[in-house]
Amino acid sequence: MPTKGTLVLFRHGQTEYNKLGYLTGLADVALTKEGEDQARAAGKSLSGFIFDKAYSSTLSRAFNTATLALEASGSNNHLKNADGTWNVEQRREIVEADSGDFTGRNKFTDPEILAYPHSYDIPLPNGESDKQMVERVRKFYNEVLLPRLERGETVMVASHSGIMVAFDIVAGLKPEPTEDIWSNRSKVPNAAPVVFEYTDGKLTKHYDVPSKPGASPPKP
Repeated sequence: MPTKGTLVLFRHGQTEYNKLGYLTGLADVALTKEGEDQARAAGKSLSGFIFDKAYSSTLSRAFNTATLALEASGSNNHLKNADGTWNVEQRREIVEADSGDFTGRNKFTDPEILAYPHSYDIPLPNGESDKQMVERVRKFYNEVLLPRLERGETVMVASHSGIMVAFDIVAGLKPEPTEDIWSNRSKVPNAAPVVFEYTDGKLTKHYDVPSKPGASPPKP
């Protein structure tokens, strides 16, 4: 019998930096009230999923999105610790790309950001390149996620917009680009779950999870 595994990915809910159009990088910016609502709406849409394991980045916006979503799902209380907290493993490999000196600056209007070379392998000033980010996500995907998916597990990952693009690349859905991807990450919606289905460790299906009736839909 083929072994079926499922990976559910989503970006964190909205933050104040998202609202302002700022590059966030490694800044630990909290969710807004709307971002918390988006996380809960994502959880409601995932009520049919029973997760064997949950991961988030080490940044609070991703971790809190994961815990709010798990709580709202109503189907994953087995992932609670004895003290009632959620057993979400935080991983450094899936933090957002380090935007260095550009952190907290408007990616749409800042002249220095707009003039900076848009190249996949050029790091942002005192930060990280998209290539470096993709390579650490690739290592996490190959060494941590794929073995679980090959065993037929259902896994949840809450991360960031750049990491969502990186997952598409390492899973083979998108080619590695020549230009940067950070300038286009606003196209990744907040807290909108995406499902990757696997058979014997091979990706066979990829789709967005529709919002549950009555739940507030995730917003870009």
